[in-house]
Amino acid sequence: MTEKTAPNESTDPTGPRNRVLLVDVLRETADEFRTVLAPGVELVPVTAAEVLEHTGGTPGERRPTVVVIGRRVSAPVGLIHSVRPNPSDLAVAVVSVATHDSRLATLPILFSADLVRQVPDTQADLLPDVARELLAGIARRRDRAAVRAAAQRQLASGAAAGHRPGEQLLGELLVQAPIGALMLDDGGALVAWNHRAADILELTGADSLRRPLAELFPPGDRAALRQHLAVSGENSAAGPDVVFERTRSDGTGQALRVAPQRVADAEGHRRLLVLAEDVTDRMHAQRKLAERTGHALLSAEVAAAMTAPGELVERLDRCVRATADRLGAARVCIWTLRPSREPEHTSCAEADPENGGVDGDGVPLHPETERALVERIAAARRPLLDTVPEDTRPKGAFAGYPLVSGGELLGVLSLTTRLTLPGSTLSVLESIADQIAVGIQQDRLMHRLREATRALEEPLLPPRLPELPGFDLAARYHPFGSGLHIGGDFYDAFTVPDGRHVLVLGDVCGKGPGAAAITGLVRHTLWAAAQQDPEPAHVLGLVNRALRRQNTPFCTLTYAVLMPSPGRDGPGEPGEPARLRLASAGHPAPLLRRADGSTTPLEVRGPLLGVLDELHHPVAEVVLSPGETLVLYTDGFTEGAGGEDRRESEDLAALVAAQPVPPPGDTGRPANDIAAALLRDAHDWWGERLRDDLAVLVLTALGRAPSR
Repeated sequence: MTEKTAPNESTDPTGPRNRVLLVDVLRETADEFRTVLAPGVELVPVTAAEVLEHTGGTPGERRPTVVVIGRRVSAPVGLIHSVRPNPSDLAVAVVSVATHDSRLATLPILFSADLVRQVPDTQADLLPDVARELLAGIARRRDRAAVRAAAQRQLASGAAAGHRPGEQLLGELLVQAPIGALMLDDGGALVAWNHRAADILELTGADSLRRPLAELFPPGDRAALRQHLAVSGENSAAGPDVVFERTRSDGTGQALRVAPQRVADAEGHRRLLVLAEDVTDRMHAQRKLAERTGHALLSAEVAAAMTAPGELVERLDRCVRATADRLGAARVCIWTLRPSREPEHTSCAEADPENGGVDGDGVPLHPETERALVERIAAARRPLLDTVPEDTRPKGAFAGYPLVSGGELLGVLSLTTRLTLPGSTLSVLESIADQIAVGIQQDRLMHRLREATRALEEPLLPPRLPELPGFDLAARYHPFGSGLHIGGDFYDAFTVPDGRHVLVLGDVCGKGPGAAAITGLVRHTLWAAAQQDPEPAHVLGLVNRALRRQNTPFCTLTYAVLMPSPGRDGPGEPGEPARLRLASAGHPAPLLRRADGSTTPLEVRGPLLGVLDELHHPVAEVVLSPGETLVLYTDGFTEGAGGEDRRESEDLAALVAAQPVPPPGDTGRPANDIAAALLRDAHDWWGERLRDDLAVLVLTALGRAPSR
C-alpha cells in the first residue's frame, strides 16, 4: 500500500522523482526554485534544443514533469506543442513577454490552466510557486486516477455493497487513499466512505449512513450539488470537478472539490463513486492571489487615470468607477475642498447608478451621515475606518482617507460598502488615496504652470491684429507642450507713422523663459526700429546688433512692409493691387498664392540674425493683386518632428493651393480659412510626433464687391 507524498513529490516512492526542467531560465531565477521546491524535486537546467530528450515517451506514462520556459526562448508556442502537455505527467509554465504576446494568445484556447500557465515577465519571481502548484496538480490528478481505478477493481472483484462504511465496499486501497472517497446509492445517500472522507465531512458512522450527501452542504447549494451528481451519473466518464463550499461544525468555512464518476461491479450494477478533496487552503490562496491581482490592477488603473491627458474631473471619474468596480463598493466618492475648505462632491460612482447605488438593501450611509464623516476626516486630516453608526440601516462599512500631498489637504476619498472591509482592502485604499492626491496636486501645479506660461506669452504676441481695409489678415499660434512650455515662435503686425504696415513672423532658438526673453527683445526692437524707418535693411540691422550685444542664440524671421496705394493713406481699397517689400533672415520661404489658387514658394533668402556682425538681406518686391495671398510660417510646419518625415515648402504650397478659391466679391475670410487649414493639417500630419511650435501669418488681398 502506498502513502501520499508531499504535493510536489512523486506519488510512487519506488519510481523516479518529480522534476522541473528549466529551459533557458536565468540563473537567479533557478536559485529561487531550489529555495521554494521540496528537496525531492529534481531541477534540470536545459536548453530549448535539449527539452525533447527529457520529455519523450508515451503521454500519461512519463515521469511527472513541469517544463519552465524562460523569456529568452524565441519560439515558446512551438516548444509547448512539442513536449505534449498531459494532465497525468507534464505541465508547462511559460514566461510571457511583449514580443510573444500575440503568439501566446492562443494557449488558453488549446490548454487548460492546469496544463499550461503563463507568467508575465514582470512577475517572473512567481515562477517557482507556479511550478510547485503545477506539480501538485499532477500529483492530485494521479491520485484521483488511482482511486477511481481501485474502486473499479474492487467492484469488479464481486464484493457486495454493505450497509456500513469502510473496507467491505471500498477495499483497503480506497480506505487508505489520500483523497476522500464516498459511495452513494441511487438516491444520493451515503453507503460507504473512507477515513479521509470521514475526516473531511465529519461523518460519524451510523448517524451518517444513508444520509443524503447534499444535506452536508448549505440549503442554497443542495440543488446544484444534486444536479452535478445526476449529470455525472448519466455516463461512465469522470464528471467535471466542481467546488462546493460548506460550514464545518466549528463554524469555519470549507471548500470541497467534488468529482463524481459511475463505476460498475462484476454483476453490472452501476454505482456512483464520489471523490472529495478539501481545497480550502488552495481556494483561500487563489482568492488571495485574485484579490492581490485585483488590487494591483486597481492601482494601475488609478495611476493610468491620474496621468492621462484631459480634464481632472474626467480622470477622477475614472478613478472612482474603477474603485467601485474592483472592490464591489456600494459607493465611492472623491471630495475636493471649496475655497471655504468645506468638502464637496467632485466625482462619485455607485453600484447601481439607476437606483442610487442600491442593490436591494439600500446604500449603507445616508448622504448627510456620509458628509458628516467626510467633514470629520477633513478636519482631523486622519483616516476614518469602519465607522458606520449603529442606528444606520442597512448595516455596512465606511472608509475615508484624506487626500494629502506636499502637506496640503486636497480632499477626501470615501468608500461605503455593505460588507466589512478586510485589512488588504484598507491598505489598497490608502495607496490609491495617495495616488489620487499626488495626481490632484500635479494637476494644480500644471494649471499654475499654464497660467504662468500664458502670462509670459501674452506680451510676446500682439493683443489683436490690425484691421487693414481691402485685406484679410489672420494668424494662428500653437506652442508645443499643451501650454506648459513657452515657445520661441512669434508674429506681429503694426502700423508705422508714415502709414505703411509691417508684418513679421519669426522663430527664436530655444524654449522656455530664455526664449521668451529673446522674443521680447526681438519684438520690441523690431517695433522701435520700424517707428523710425520700416525699411528691412534698417530694422533687421538693429535687431541683429541687439542680439549680438546680448550674446543670445540666433533668430530667424520673415519681414514684410505693406506699401499704401498711391494717393491713399491706407494700404488700399478692395480691388486694387498692393506692393510688398519682403526680406528673409534664414527663415522658410514665404508662399504666394495667386487668384486662381496656384501657389509657389518665393525665393527670398538672407542670413539669420544674431550670428554675424555684418550682414545683408536682399529685398524682394511683390505685387499682391485682388484674390492673392501671402503666407508666412515657422519651421514647425516643415520640421515638426525634427529630422523625421521632413516636409518641404512645396508640400505646404500644394496644401494652400488645394484650398477653395473664393468667388469674386466673397465676403468671407479667406486668410483665416487658410491659416486654420494649415494648423489643422500640421496636427493631422505630425500627430503625437509634433515637437515644435507652430505659427502662421496670412494676408489676402480682397476683391471688390460686385456692384448692384
